[in-house]
Amino acid sequence: MRHLEIVEVADAGQEEWQGYVERASQASLYHALGWRDVLQHSFGHRSWYLMARYRGETRGVLPLVEMKSSLFGHSLVSLPFLDYGGVLADGPEYEAALTTAAVDLATKRSAQHVELRQSTAATRPSEDGWMLRQHKAALVIPLDADADMHWSRLNSRLRGKIRKAEKSDATFSIGTLEVLSDFYRVFCLNMRNLGTPVYSLAFFKNVLRFAEDATVLIVHREGRPAAAAIALRRNGLVELPWICSDYSQSSFYVNEYLYWSALQWACQSGAHELNLGRCSVDGGVFRFKQQWNPEVRPLFWYYWAPPGVTPPELSPSNPRYAVAIHCWKKMPLALANRLGPWIVRNIP
Repeated sequence: MRHLEIVEVADAGQEEWQGYVERASQASLYHALGWRDVLQHSFGHRSWYLMARYRGETRGVLPLVEMKSSLFGHSLVSLPFLDYGGVLADGPEYEAALTTAAVDLATKRSAQHVELRQSTAATRPSEDGWMLRQHKAALVIPLDADADMHWSRLNSRLRGKIRKAEKSDATFSIGTLEVLSDFYRVFCLNMRNLGTPVYSLAFFKNVLRFAEDATVLIVHREGRPAAAAIALRRNGLVELPWICSDYSQSSFYVNEYLYWSALQWACQSGAHELNLGRCSVDGGVFRFKQQWNPEVRPLFWYYWAPPGVTPPELSPSNPRYAVAIHCWKKMPLALANRLGPWIVRNIP
């Protein structure tokens, strides 16, 4: 198409990018440029923020992060460590131009694959080398202004668990950097128990520093942090991408209490949706989140790889990682916390 150009956004073009993202109805909060700073300062990976212009006007954007690892390969991902990313465009012609540019960049950089994490279906044809995986879904609760309406829809067993948490002196509060260490203490324990390497504390500090409207939600019991989440907000959407709980406190249902308190807080803040985060379809976390009566919204993860190359499946459900996960669960917490950030920085 004549007059269509793809440009990389560095120092120039930032206002143009941000203005487009704020206008686009399909934009995720991760398309904002602040997340480029989060990932750069936390992990040091090089980013490529591509913008489609037609006759001088922005018609689409595609944020990409380049990841190189001897263990996990060389890839361009939109966006790693986060639930969403991918192409944001005004039409299929601009989408096609941006995905073609991504493939060209991957070829130039000798990357083994491109991964786009999108919330909606795209128009990429399979004959162009793109494949679709729909192994993940987002669970989103459309919110009423009155949280009592949600309470009445919960089953009696779940309501009983929340009441038991309240009777066990569980308390809910919100904060930012001053309570981040409490969140991180629970997060590290939770991730080790799942057999998953943990992010660094610096990553979450950068989330609170660079991301707009980020909050820590936390449940204490007997003076100790027992469950926590990071809440992100964009317009009327509240999202909980990182949720954790101390399994030793599970008999007091602190996790259920956290979810219910987060739902109440989102209603009171005037949000119209509460996104409980992505999870594997039909997994244990998926079934737990369904108790809260969310809508199940399939996610569309697109992959491109050169002929003869299959994109890796970097998932805990991959049998290749079963032994490593088992060993990680047995690792002393201090050692897991030391090694985790070094490993996880290369796992998108």
